[in-house]
Amino acid sequence: MDTVLQHVAPFLIPIVALFIPIVAIVMGVLARMRRAELMHETVRQLVAQGRDIPPQLLDGSLLADRAISGNGGWRNTNGQLIFGAVNVGAGLGVMIMFYAMRPDMWLWAIGCIPLFIGVALLVARKMESKPAPN
Repeated sequence: MDTVLQHVAPFLIPIVALFIPIVAIVMGVLARMRRAELMHETVRQLVAQGRDIPPQLLDGSLLADRAISGNGGWRNTNGQLIFGAVNVGAGLGVMIMFYAMRPDMWLWAIGCIPLFIGVALLVARKMESKPAPN
């Protein structure tokens, strides 16, 4: 039994790691479908009773997990600032950690991924905060 597990474990870890985001995406899609189904059922009941349908129900602003603007909160510049700063910090931390572990190897460059994502978020926040030209 131990020999089978030793041979399967190197393949099992990446397979499970790949299934985690797939399951998360599927669960998100299923939750959105369920929410839409419940909204349609509510609209059907309101029409059957002869009542008016509130416009907020149709544009999605009554949903608790969405921003009033209807864009999912992406334009929340404070959120971009926080996520950008966290990614920059995490990237620098990973770079320092890997460099301290193996200064002769290239592993420190892995920290560039979250670092550059954080920098991109900070640049996007800076660009969005500028007033539109007249």
